[in-house]
Amino acid sequence: MAFYVSYKIHPLCQKLLGVILLVLLSHTGISQSQVKTDNGKTIKINHAGRLAYDKSLGVDARRLIGNVECEHDGAVMRCDSAYLYTDKKMEAFGHISIIKGDSIFVYGDSLKYDANTKLANLKGNVKCIEKDMTLTTNILTYEVGKGIASYYNGGTIVNKENTLVSKNGHYYSATKALSFHYDVVLTNPDYKMRSDTLRYNTINKTSYFLGPSIITSKENYIYCENGWYDTDKEVSRFSKNAVITTKDQKLTGDSVFYDRKKGYGRATKNVQILDTTNKSIITGQFAEHYEKGNRSKVTGDAIYGRVIDKDTLFLSAEVLLYDEPDSLHSYVKAFRQVKIFKKDMQGICDSLVYTIHDSLMKMYNSPVLWTNNGQVTAKSINVTAGGHSVKYFELLTNAIVIQKVDSLDEDKFNQIAGRRIEGFFEKDSIRKMNVVGNAQIIYYLKQKKKYKGVNKTICSDITVWMDKDGVDRATFRNKPESTVFPLAEFNDKDTRLKDFVWLENRRPKKKSDILIRETPGR
Repeated sequence: MAFYVSYKIHPLCQKLLGVILLVLLSHTGISQSQVKTDNGKTIKINHAGRLAYDKSLGVDARRLIGNVECEHDGAVMRCDSAYLYTDKKMEAFGHISIIKGDSIFVYGDSLKYDANTKLANLKGNVKCIEKDMTLTTNILTYEVGKGIASYYNGGTIVNKENTLVSKNGHYYSATKALSFHYDVVLTNPDYKMRSDTLRYNTINKTSYFLGPSIITSKENYIYCENGWYDTDKEVSRFSKNAVITTKDQKLTGDSVFYDRKKGYGRATKNVQILDTTNKSIITGQFAEHYEKGNRSKVTGDAIYGRVIDKDTLFLSAEVLLYDEPDSLHSYVKAFRQVKIFKKDMQGICDSLVYTIHDSLMKMYNSPVLWTNNGQVTAKSINVTAGGHSVKYFELLTNAIVIQKVDSLDEDKFNQIAGRRIEGFFEKDSIRKMNVVGNAQIIYYLKQKKKYKGVNKTICSDITVWMDKDGVDRATFRNKPESTVFPLAEFNDKDTRLKDFVWLENRRPKKKSDILIRETPGR
C-alpha cells in the first residue's frame, strides 16, 4: 500500500530571462532615434542605403532604407527600413535582427518603440535566441518602466530537450518571476505537464502550479489544482484535489508533500491510498511514506479495506503501518484500539499484523472475534482470509468458543474451550473445530428440532462439527468424562466454563463502528 511520487521538472523557465534581455536590447538600440532622450544617449547609425525625410505621415520623420544598421550600447540592430520620429518614436520593418555579443539574438518582421510610454513591441515571426534557449511568438511586448515582458498570442520556448507552450507569457524583472497562462504545456522526454497557470521564480528556483494541472510520465499521473516544485531541492507540494496515480496505486489527499532526494512523502486530510493490484485501500487524515524499505504510516481515523469475494474486510486502528521489505512480501500492521468489520465477521484487539501475500491475520492482546452468533477469544488469534473468503482460524492459549443458542433464553450458550482450537469455515460459517489439550465442552442437545438436554464433557481432545443451529455432533478422545443433563435439571452454576465472558456490547455492528474509540478500562 505504498505510494510513489517520481518525477522531475527542469528549470527551463529561468531561461526566459535571456529573452527579456534581448527585448530590452532591441529597445535600447532604437529608442534614442538620433535625438536626445531622458538619459541623454543617442543611437548610432552605422549604415543605411538611403536617408530621406518623409512628411506624408503628418510628422517629420527620417526614413532609413536598405541594409539599415543601428547600434546602441553594444547591441546591433539590422532591418530593411526604419522611421525615426522627432517625438521619440521609432518603427523598424523587414528582416529585423538584433545581436548582443555572440550569444543573444532576436528576430522579427517589425518593431515599434514609444519613449514616452516606454513600451516596445516586436511583431511577426518573432524569435529570440540565447545560448541553448529559443522563444518563438508572433507578438512580444516589453514595458520598460515596469520591467515586464509579455506575449499574448501564443509562444513556444525550447531549451535542449524541454519545450514549453502557452497562450500568454510574462517576465517580471523586479521579482525575477516568470508566469505562463492558458493552455500551458511543458514537454520533456520524461514527462509532460499541462496547466492553466505556471509561475517560476528564478531566485528560489521554484515552480508554482495554479489551476487544474496534470503531470504525466511513465511512472505516474499527477493532478492538482494548486502546488509548487523547488527545482533545486527537488521538493514539491500538490494540493486542492491532489491525485497521484501509478501503475498499481492511487493516492489522493487535500495536500501531498514530496522530497525526492530524501525519498519521503506525506499527505494530509482526506487521505486515500488505493492499491488496484491487491484490491485494497487505506484511508486516514495523515500519511507518511518512506521509499527506503517502502514503508507507509497512516493515522487519524485510519482504515484499511480489502475486497474479499463480494464483500470487503475493513480494519481500523489509531496507527496503521504498511511495510513491503521485498517484492514478494507485504504487511499491514495495526496498533491500539484495533477493530475489524466484515458482514459475516467482526473483531477487536490491541494490535494486529496482516500479511497480504498469504492473507494471514494475527491478532494480539485480548483479541475477540465474532462470526454470526458466535464469539471466540484467546491470548492470540490467527485468521486466514484467503482470496475469496475466510478459510481458517486458530486460537492459542486460553482458547474459548461461545455460540449463543438463539431459540432458547438469551443466556444459553454452547461453549468449547481448550489449550488450542483450530476452526474451519465453509460459506463464511464455522463448520468444524479441533480442540487440542484440556478440552471442555458444554452444548445443548437437540432431538427432533427441540432441545432436550445439555452435554458437559471434559477430555484431552475434541472434534466438533457445526450446523446452522449449533453443535451437530462431537468426537471425544482420551478418557472423556461426559455428563448429560435434562434441560430442566441443568443448574445455572454449571452453565459457564471458567473463562466465559460474553462481549457482545463491544462488537462492531456496522462499518462506522470501527472508528468509535473505547474509553480506557472499558
